[in-house]
Amino acid sequence: MPRASHSARARGLAGLIVMCVPSPHGCDDLLPGCADAIRTFREILDRHLRSRPDDNLASFRFLLATEQQYHWSAVLGDISDDFYEVACPHCAVDVTIAIGAYGRYSAIRDWHLGDVDRRELRPADPAALSGVGRRMHETAVRDGQGSLADGIAHLFGHAECPHCASVFNVAEEYTSANRPVM
Repeated sequence: MPRASHSARARGLAGLIVMCVPSPHGCDDLLPGCADAIRTFREILDRHLRSRPDDNLASFRFLLATEQQYHWSAVLGDISDDFYEVACPHCAVDVTIAIGAYGRYSAIRDWHLGDVDRRELRPADPAALSGVGRRMHETAVRDGQGSLADGIAHLFGHAECPHCASVFNVAEEYTSANRPVM
């Protein structure tokens, strides 16, 4: 097996291990003893991403896990066909958030009719992003992943509830409903 294949396989295995840390299997107690190794792995992934590799999304998700962003490392897709389900924080109706080549919108999902009453998402201004959203966006832009960066701006932007017309932050609502308990 060529050396590059070994490196890719090792990165993949290490990345999956780090992504699986927040699990009910008691792996959390391993983290303190691995802090230096995780920091080194983060640096390796960051350098790898700068080379604009074919495995960009997987490496990007592994990088998020090394930054303890387990939630986003587990759910972030390639932004070509992503759906996120959230409850409207104002009326509690289930809202589907779609981010992909077919559109960037909030809607009510109907079993027979599909996504109805679509409302365009309002992307975040990249300059106004903070925290993990800013880090994700800046990394995607730096690494030439324009489509991913645009999707992240929408994911960390705002949606309008098709039922009550209230506006809410997509990432905040998705995170509060889905973040694993640590």
